[in-house]
Amino acid sequence: MLGHFNSINAMASYAAKQAKLPMTAAGSPNLTNDENEPEETTIQSSKATSVAANCAVPSAIRAVLPDLKKLGMYYGIYTSLGTLCLLALMRHIRGHKTNHFIDSLYMCVVTRTTVGYGDLYPHGIVPELACSVLITAGMLLFGIVVKIAAKYLVFKQQAVLLNALHVARKIGPMEALKEIETLNIDYTKCLISLIVMGVHFVIGIFVLCTVEEMQSDDAFYCAISTMTTVGFGDESFSSEFGRMFGLIWIFTGTSCVGQLFLYIAEVYTDIEAKKFVKWVIASNIIDRNETEDADDLEKHKVHGAADFILYKLKDIGKIKEEDISSAMKDIYVTDLSIFDVIPA
Repeated sequence: MLGHFNSINAMASYAAKQAKLPMTAAGSPNLTNDENEPEETTIQSSKATSVAANCAVPSAIRAVLPDLKKLGMYYGIYTSLGTLCLLALMRHIRGHKTNHFIDSLYMCVVTRTTVGYGDLYPHGIVPELACSVLITAGMLLFGIVVKIAAKYLVFKQQAVLLNALHVARKIGPMEALKEIETLNIDYTKCLISLIVMGVHFVIGIFVLCTVEEMQSDDAFYCAISTMTTVGFGDESFSSEFGRMFGLIWIFTGTSCVGQLFLYIAEVYTDIEAKKFVKWVIASNIIDRNETEDADDLEKHKVHGAADFILYKLKDIGKIKEEDISSAMKDIYVTDLSIFDVIPA
């Protein structure tokens, strides 16, 4: 088990170097308190654990920042070339038109976000081929967005693990487990994103009702189909000002939906990372050296072979918490804290 833990830490160390994340001293971290280190107070340990949990997000953002800059550049190139291409082919574009430049930019944004109203569409071989290229390039950009989101989540979880190991080394594994258990999952970003999306939704309905002169139910229907990128096309922006507003509103609206899904995924990965960190620290506590020295009171070892067997039985689901409590009483062991870290 200790070898498994060390392999996990080695992979995490390599990832940290790639992301330039803070790492503990070289070598496999020893999560037991050093005899020469002073005892940490509860307040200090809480601060240390909180800092370890909070510094993961900036580290992950720094890791994906170059990719975000490249993505912005790609979007700029796509929008510029796409708009110029559609502007040159505008006489082959069918549908209700207002200003040629605004229509070209509007159609480019509708294509890139996969909304696809159909109020403007190509007619002829050349414009259809051009739009096919724009559609393919737009999907490739979407793939880059997914890649950056995945990279952000992975780097954040790596940072959480590394910082938790660092804290456990400083304040002791048992104290670290207690502090990790008290940490709450942050839902703030999900709530803020949901509020922003709601405000954005209301603004869109207001413009559709006032500028496009839609009925409230039609405006609500159009806003929903747009932000979910369904875009049936029976209701869309048709005026010049409406399309100027729409090309911004469509892009930001679909981005808000994507951001909300990212934050939901981030909350889920935070929950799983919390379980994983607790398991890694617990695995290091009950290793071979711990069971061999369990009876050495001078080294403050408190977990023996019986503890380890019960731990593994619960880990593989062969035994329940009630059975563990009964068995631990039979062998006169009262410290059950280490078994609480195994997920149900």
